[in-house]
Amino acid sequence: MSELITNRNANIRLSLLATTSVFALAACVAPIQEALAADRPTVWIEGGWQFENLTGSSDTLVPPLDGLTTTGFTSVPTAANFLGQGAGGFPSFTNIENALGKSSGAEASISFQPKGSEWIFNISARYGRTHSRKHISDRADIFGEQVYTSNLIYQHVLKTPHYTNYVEQSTDNTEAHTIIDFKVGRDVGLGLFGSRTESVLSVGARYAQINITSKGHSYAAPAARFYGHGSTFYSKYLYNVVAYHQNSATIVQRYSNLEAIGPSLSWDNTTGLWGSPADGQVTLDWGVNAAVLFGRQKAKVSYSTEARLAHGTSAAPYSSAGKSGHRTQSRRVVVPNLGGFAGLSFRFINAKVSAGYRADFFFGALDRGLDTRRSMTTGYNGPYATVSIGLGQ
Repeated sequence: MSELITNRNANIRLSLLATTSVFALAACVAPIQEALAADRPTVWIEGGWQFENLTGSSDTLVPPLDGLTTTGFTSVPTAANFLGQGAGGFPSFTNIENALGKSSGAEASISFQPKGSEWIFNISARYGRTHSRKHISDRADIFGEQVYTSNLIYQHVLKTPHYTNYVEQSTDNTEAHTIIDFKVGRDVGLGLFGSRTESVLSVGARYAQINITSKGHSYAAPAARFYGHGSTFYSKYLYNVVAYHQNSATIVQRYSNLEAIGPSLSWDNTTGLWGSPADGQVTLDWGVNAAVLFGRQKAKVSYSTEARLAHGTSAAPYSSAGKSGHRTQSRRVVVPNLGGFAGLSFRFINAKVSAGYRADFFFGALDRGLDTRRSMTTGYNGPYATVSIGLGQ
């Protein structure tokens, strides 16, 4: 009987100890959870860099003798006084007219989540710019059939007709864009990919300004033909050689601009892959965004071309033709905008480093026509990297 009482007392003591331990553990866990929530920063400051490709192009201005510049003459005359032809094989002005390099720039954002609130307020700005200069300078010597000619003292000498064809082409293109977003969002708790996913749905406003300025010129004498006016000299032809060649000049200047603002919607997701924020965590970040922008589209275009058929060593004009155009236009437009991103982050409770790939497309954003208005899509896509710091508790 005494042994039974002893065992019963021991069980009671164990039960009391276990109950006390559970309450003590619960009492300890609750403050820890509250402390973790209190340690979560209320303000995030982010800065970064992007390196983007540009999509979209302008209507090209084709120089009047572009075919001769690239391929030369495609037929050989049957005239008796024809002495030869040559050149061509030069690059086309259209190859460099729309040349724009990769855009690089900076970005920054600040987010604020009040203590105890699920709402997140964010404002961000992105700026990118590219400046591209292209220059082509090329020469080609051509020679005709060797013939007799008369010099100043009427001596007959052999002469080989010669001419140097050339192209001089240059373009200078600049693009700059600024995108500013203001968003208000909250974690909608969709539970994608498990409970460790943060899914923030935001609404707000987006402002976009895009500018492209281009200027270029092309001067060329891309091809030549040699003819002569002759008589018979000891059963040989005697020629006064005349070189017929083609000259062209093209000058173009353009300015395209968009300034617009409108409502936006975005969905950002962060999924934990390894670790925890307290010890360091790797996350998968991805999201999509859409906006409808209302604003003004502007364009200014000026160009002129000239082509000449010249003859003789003085290259005096024999015949010429050309055209010119001037257009200034401004109108209100509605520009749909779609984009998205995907990347990885390494984060702690109050710091984060991110890298990924992003794309943004503005449909019909810029008027890049030549003689008439033509709206074209402008897009940006490329890698980005950011560093974020959390402040406040």
